[in-house]
Amino acid sequence: METTEIRRKIEAYEIKIEESLTLNKAILKTIQLEKSEKKIRSILVYRTIDLFLFAFLTLYLGNYVVTHWSETHLAISAIIVSVFVLIALAGSIGQVALLQQIDFSKPLVDIRKKIQLVNTQNILFIKLILLSIPLWWSFSLLSLDVFLGFDLYTHLNDVFISWYLICNTALVIPIIWLINKLTYKNTHIGWVRKTIGLFSGKKTRKATEYLNEIEDLEGLTHL
Repeated sequence: METTEIRRKIEAYEIKIEESLTLNKAILKTIQLEKSEKKIRSILVYRTIDLFLFAFLTLYLGNYVVTHWSETHLAISAIIVSVFVLIALAGSIGQVALLQQIDFSKPLVDIRKKIQLVNTQNILFIKLILLSIPLWWSFSLLSLDVFLGFDLYTHLNDVFISWYLICNTALVIPIIWLINKLTYKNTHIGWVRKTIGLFSGKKTRKATEYLNEIEDLEGLTHL
């Protein structure tokens, strides 16, 4: 009888321990999900600000082109910059839409996929910056005129302009090569992995880390 009673108490104690562990893991999972969700909400705020900023720049540049249409070099510079701003605006809209679609009540796999898509959008921004390098002079001409009222183009000679065109045209091929390399498929390459890691966004990485910790907890549950 005593042995049976002891065994019963041990079993009851083990059940309580198991219930306690399950409860603790559930609490930890909730905490990690809340941390991840907080990071995503923070990113959404920043991306929304970006969206309005790019929208404002789009309108401003459109007006600039109209008012400077007679100054061909400034109008062309503004049009070139506008193209990049429009692409950035479209990217921001896409990111905001993706971030709003992340539902933390869904399985972790679904959440992770959405965050991965956000990171992919970040890579597109990197590629956009690379594409703008050969056209950096357009940004310079426009900025000097907008902020300082100084038209640099009128002070340039033909030799400088020719060398600028030659040098920046030569950059096109290596930049295209870089853009093609910057994909998640090439993360086995050191510099690609570091570049993507640098620009993929600290907040999205932290959000993913919290999800990883949840998966680790769930893995322990099945042990």
